[in-house]
Amino acid sequence: MHPVRTRPFQLPLAHAWRTLPVFVSLLGLGAASHAEPTLYGLIDVGLASTDAGLGRLTSLDSGVVLGSRFGLRGDEDLGGGSKAVYTLENGFNVDTGAQGQGGLLFGRQAFVGFTNDSYGRITMGRHYSVFHTTLATYSLGGLVWGNALNYFRDGSILRLDNSIRYESPQFYGFSSKLMVALGEQAGSSVGNVFNPSIDYRNGAFQAGASTLQRRKLAGNDERFNTLGASYDAGWIKLAALAYTQRDQLPAATSLARNAFELSATLPVGTNAVWLSYGQDHGKARAQSDASAFSARYDYTLSKRTRLYAGYSLIHNQANANFSINSSSNAGPTVTLGHNVNQAVLGMLHSF
Repeated sequence: MHPVRTRPFQLPLAHAWRTLPVFVSLLGLGAASHAEPTLYGLIDVGLASTDAGLGRLTSLDSGVVLGSRFGLRGDEDLGGGSKAVYTLENGFNVDTGAQGQGGLLFGRQAFVGFTNDSYGRITMGRHYSVFHTTLATYSLGGLVWGNALNYFRDGSILRLDNSIRYESPQFYGFSSKLMVALGEQAGSSVGNVFNPSIDYRNGAFQAGASTLQRRKLAGNDERFNTLGASYDAGWIKLAALAYTQRDQLPAATSLARNAFELSATLPVGTNAVWLSYGQDHGKARAQSDASAFSARYDYTLSKRTRLYAGYSLIHNQANANFSINSSSNAGPTVTLGHNVNQAVLGMLHSF
C-alpha cells in the first residue's frame, strides 16, 4: 500500500485576490462606505438701477441677492459616528462668465476634515469665518444685498485662508465655534487670526456672539465684535445685530466704528417680504456716519426658482462713502458725502 502524498494547500492567485476583501471584512478592516459627491449650485442674476451721485446707471449684475456658485461636497462614513467631509465651492459672475473672489478657482470655500456625532466637526482650508457665520445668522437674509451690515462690515474678514475651524455639538441649547487662521509669515504673527463664537437656541429664540482678533500689521491689531438675537413668531421673524470694529491706526486712517442692524421677515404664503434698517457711526472722524434702509419681495415660482424685487438706500454724511454691495461683489464707487439708492429686479435658481 502506497503512502498517501499530501501537498501544501495552494490557492490560485486570481481566486486569492477575489477572496481578499472577504478576509479583510471579517477582520473588521473593510473600507468604509462611500457616498458619491453631490454637485450643487445657485445662479442669481438681476437688473440694477443705481444712483451713486454721478447719474443713474443701469446694469446686469450677478449674485445680487445670493452669490452665484457651484460646488462639490460629500462625506465618507468612517464608522463609530465619524465621517470624513469635504466641500469645494466656486463663485462666478453670470453676467460675464468670470470667476469671482478675485479669480480663485474655489474662492468661496475649500476644505476637508472630520465630523463626529459626539465631538463635533473640524475642517481645514479656506472657510467662511466664524464671525461671518454670526453676522449671517442674525442679519435676516444672510448678510446679503439689502442687509445694512453687508454695507458697513469689513469684507476682508468674511473668508479666511489657511484656517482651521471647529464646531461643537449642541449641549443644552448652547453650541460654540472656534477658528484660527495662519498668516504664514516667517518670524512674524502678521496675518494670524483668532475667532471664537457662542450661540444659544431655545425654541423660537436664538442669540449669539463672536469676536475676531487679527494682527493686520506689525503695529496694528484689529478687533471685531458682534452680538445678535432673533425671534421667530411664525407670522414674522425679527432680528437685531450689533457690530464694533477697533484698530490702532491714527484717526485720519482709522476704520473704528460702531454699527447695528434691525431686520424682519414676513412670510406671505410661500413668498416673503424682507426689511432691514441700520446705522454706522465712525469713531475716529467727524461726519462719517451713515444709515441704510432696504425692502425686498421674493416671489416663489417653484421649489428651486424665485423672482425678487427690491429697493435700497444709503444716506452718507460728509465723510462717509458707503456703497450698496451685492452678496458677492462690491457696490459702485461713491464719493464722500453722496447718498446711494438702488432698485433691483432679478431671478434666482438653485440646483
